[in-house]
Amino acid sequence: MKPFNVIFYNINREKFEPYNVMDFFVEEYKREKNKPTTFAMFKEFIEHKAMWMFWSRCEYEIILSDWPPSGVEEKWDIYRQIMMNIDIITEILMENVKQ
Repeated sequence: MKPFNVIFYNINREKFEPYNVMDFFVEEYKREKNKPTTFAMFKEFIEHKAMWMFWSRCEYEIILSDWPPSGVEEKWDIYRQIMMNIDIITEILMENVKQ
């Protein structure tokens, strides 16, 4: 299976790690009764599942800041990282479930 990694902060190890979101999406696809068939349907499927799992949940959020610090900070979560790459993730998921 082809992975797609996002940045995740592992609180137990106290470090940033790659997190493969494809594992989650493939498992959700297998459970889905009305499986998506077109690119647009897959994209909508990913948006809904990502929002349900990763949107605004503190365990999936990180604070990004510039260096040297100027006071500019943004909260990013895995959902935002997915939405930045939604077309790429959709293509990868379609490849992974057709194998």
